[in-house]
Amino acid sequence: MTTSKIGRARTASRSGIGITAVIASLAASGAAAQNKAEEQNSSPTGRKLGGVTVTASEIDDSYAPEAASVAGKSPTALIDIPQSVSVVTREQIEDRNFFTIGEAVQQVTGVTVMPFDGSNPDYRARGFVLDYAYDGIPSTFSSGVQEFDLSIYERLEIQRGPTGLFRGSGSPGGTINLVRKRGLSEFAVATALSAGSWNNYRGEFDVGGPVDAAGRLRVRAVATYQDREFFQEKSNTQKLVAYGAIDFDVTPSTTIGASLTYQDNVAHTPQNGQPAFSNGQFLNFPRSFQHLPSWNLFKDNTVEYAGEVEQRVGAWSLRVRGLQRDGEKFYTDAFVSPGTGVDPKTLTATYNRRRAEGEGDKTALDAYATGPFSLLGRPHELTVGYSYDRRYGTNYFLNGTPVRNVSIFNPEVVPLPLDPYATGSISVVEQSGFHAQARLNILKPLTIVIGGRISDYTNKSRNVAPSTPTAYKTSSQEKGQFTPSVGAVLHLTGNVTAYASYSDIFIPQSQLQRDGTALDPRVGAQYEAGLKGRFLDGKLNTSAAVFGSKDKNRALVDAGATGFFLPAGEVSIKGFEFEVAGSPVAGMDINLGYTNLKTEFELGTAAQTGAIFDTFEPRHLFKGYIRYEPPALGGVFAAAGVNAQSKVLGGDTTGVRQQRAFAIANGQGGFRFNDGLRLFASVNNLFDRRYYARIGSLNTYNFYGEPRNVLVTLRARY
Repeated sequence: MTTSKIGRARTASRSGIGITAVIASLAASGAAAQNKAEEQNSSPTGRKLGGVTVTASEIDDSYAPEAASVAGKSPTALIDIPQSVSVVTREQIEDRNFFTIGEAVQQVTGVTVMPFDGSNPDYRARGFVLDYAYDGIPSTFSSGVQEFDLSIYERLEIQRGPTGLFRGSGSPGGTINLVRKRGLSEFAVATALSAGSWNNYRGEFDVGGPVDAAGRLRVRAVATYQDREFFQEKSNTQKLVAYGAIDFDVTPSTTIGASLTYQDNVAHTPQNGQPAFSNGQFLNFPRSFQHLPSWNLFKDNTVEYAGEVEQRVGAWSLRVRGLQRDGEKFYTDAFVSPGTGVDPKTLTATYNRRRAEGEGDKTALDAYATGPFSLLGRPHELTVGYSYDRRYGTNYFLNGTPVRNVSIFNPEVVPLPLDPYATGSISVVEQSGFHAQARLNILKPLTIVIGGRISDYTNKSRNVAPSTPTAYKTSSQEKGQFTPSVGAVLHLTGNVTAYASYSDIFIPQSQLQRDGTALDPRVGAQYEAGLKGRFLDGKLNTSAAVFGSKDKNRALVDAGATGFFLPAGEVSIKGFEFEVAGSPVAGMDINLGYTNLKTEFELGTAAQTGAIFDTFEPRHLFKGYIRYEPPALGGVFAAAGVNAQSKVLGGDTTGVRQQRAFAIANGQGGFRFNDGLRLFASVNNLFDRRYYARIGSLNTYNFYGEPRNVLVTLRARY
């Protein structure tokens, strides 16, 4: 199946691509298993969604999507996934005017978005950052690295909790799976023009359709340009995005696809938050105050080539996906020196200066086979595969001489660092592994989901000119690391399930023990249980979960051996959450979520033990959004949202600098002229609440949240 149109109630195109190997015996038994499952009209394995057997990503685009692929390799009904998963569909992206990954993820249950240097925010859930996957291809999160604009993606799928089964090493927080747009099976054009506060201007163009009469060759092209300023003085960015995709049915059972993405981003004096006074207090200056020089500059240029092949063999799908991402980065900036802050009497500070440039390349491959098989008279499903990920980065860096006693009201006196680069380095991170997952339909209402992965991991680096060149040195390495995952899903009724699961992930460490060997990897292990439901003929999704996890083997100083460490530290995470999303009545869309999270050092240093582990995530986090378009009013619609949270300490561990509990309200209203044209305005931070979106250190990252702002958008579809 392929995408037929752009707009509401759209259907995602075929996302399958696959291994060109053949598993003949399993394919044969798979056909029998599939037929048996169809006769029973029941399949907790997720191959049958709402009574329709899924052979590709036939995933609806509503506020209550039926399935997601982030917890496996093929679309699985959300109620059959024994982990917490949320989906942001293209319909939600357009309705709510999301332009970046950060804006979309900010509205996801249980996720905290932390602003960063103008490249990409940090995302946190359940005590840790979130990793990425691109159409299921795993990738470790990298702070400050440019990610693509949201206009090239069809949807975002977010799984909270460890996802080591399909990625190997990574963060225990979870994964954001970015699903890109595909070729269209029917011709369509979509455009959007936006204008907003602080000279925020943006245009989007999306066109695609079949090339031949039979629809075997399908194409898609997306172009986006945005030029915007910010509420902080001097800060502005320009972003250009170009994307093209092609999908071709070589035969009725073979599909190939490819895409090319280009993005150029230039940020002048990018926001990095305000510093604090040297006594730890906030500056409490106006939100528009800028303490950085106007010559601060960040430039990112990224190109990605992606390809895929799918071969269907009976009821089995054999797929291969690969991508090559090449990025160039340059920045030069001045900022308040770490650990110093601003003198509260003289209002002066010491400014560090730096300049750097480098390249970051990523090569990734994801190959797998998935399909049904029969055992003991019952239909089951199996996925087996292999993935490889290599990240290669170069960095040339200059740390200029600090400039002292600079008035924060006159940062322009800080000179641009023009000396030659002083250091050079190359880093290489490689990870590969084999994985398998089985969905065993033990009894008609009960499915056991069991899997494991065996991974190899290497992290190495070396110095290059202008540093004294060195050979590669391996900082951490793991061979044959086993990552298990097990879950159970019990269908209480046809549309309500209860589940329980265990999953983990590993994080290599480079600190040395007294015997000279590196510490064992940290292990993030989670237990989760919950209920999921799908009601009103599939128009409303609900879920509730309770979870607890441990981050074990954390490095602790070895008191008996100076300079060495023990794998003895431990962190605990406990919490519960609920989410309701969908369309409970005609014309109304809702998305509501609440998370209660407690993080704690169970064993650490004397100062850590018993203290809060993740000071950046609140104990209580609520997100709500309601959109209503009354059928009787002929196109008028309105929406309201609120994000509320309890206090956070952030980078201030003393309690001097913290953000108290707050709530931010947003509003929206507009008119739909017809099915293809609508005009609406969004008002963010409706009551102009002054708050900190992130609490940083003495020198930076004390980010004010955006003041009240307005964005007007005209969307058209032909």
